[in-house]
Parts: sequence; structure tokens; C-alpha cells
Amino acid sequence: MKHTLCLVAGLLTLSLLPASAADVKTFPAKAPVLQYVVPEKWTTEVDPADGSVSINSDDERISVNFGDTDAAATMETFKIMLPAMVKEFKDAKEVEAPKEHTSDGLTGFTSTYTGTVEDSPVVIIMVLFKADKTDKDRSIIANFILENPSTLPKEQNDKFEAFMKSLKGFEK
Repeated sequence: MKHTLCLVAGLLTLSLLPASAADVKTFPAKAPVLQYVVPEKWTTEVDPADGSVSINSDDERISVNFGDTDAAATMETFKIMLPAMVKEFKDAKEVEAPKEHTSDGLTGFTSTYTGTVEDSPVVIIMVLFKADKTDKDRSIIANFILENPSTLPKEQNDKFEAFMKSLKGFEK
């Protein structure tokens, strides 16, 4: 009986562990800048050539991409990079002008666009994260692409929100 109670107590404790105990990933592999938790059933692919990461929802309607760059993260640099970043999206239109944003230990520049990919509407959030105070000539470029967001299933929308909340600066 005592062993059964210990087992039940142990299982209850496991079920109450916070989300922070989940499998936290970092990017990039060397000298990480950010950390995040990939939602259940989403896939992660690492490009062996440059180490960039692509994270995709199981229904492939949400894609998050991170790449390391040797460009300084400044508003000027971000504005110069934006046209090349959105050129793959048909009819790309700026919805939110570039602005500086700081949250959870990450500072960077963001801008939001709408457009189409294969005749489906998309929302694209472009970000240029600052690496850290000691490495001013390095940044992380990211994009968050949501296909037809107005029809995203609630489960996928919740997973995306959880992913965004998990995104933080790397704690050294």
C-alpha cells in the first residue's frame, strides 16, 4: 500500500511540473542567443550547412525560421534587410512598420506583413534579434509565417501562442 501511495504521489507530481520543465531548445547551437520550447507534434529541421532552424506545425500552416547572421542588429540594418526577407511572398504589404521590441531577455526589431503563398493568405512577422551586448556584429534573423490565420484551428493557434510565450533570451 505504501509503495502504491508513493507511485501515485510521484505521478501526480510529474503531471504538475511546469511547462518550463519541457524540452527547452536553444539557437544557435554555438553561443546561443535565444531559447524556446517546440510544441508537441511540431517538427524541427536543422540545416547542416548553416545551422539555421525551421520549426513547423504538424498541419504545416505555421512555420518559424531562425538564422544566424554577421550583421549588427540595428533599425537601419533591419530596414535594409526587409525587402529581401519578404520578396518570396506574393503581394507582400506592410501591416506594422518596423519597431524596436524587448521582451523576456530578447531585444530586436519587428515588422509584420500580409501576403500570399501558393494562393493562400499569410501573415509574416519578421524579426532581427540582437545577439548580446558583447557581440554587436551578430544577430539572429527570424520569421514567423502563419498560413490563413483566420482559419487556424484553435489547437494550432494555442500551440503558436505557447511557442511565442516560451521564446526568451538565452540564460547563461
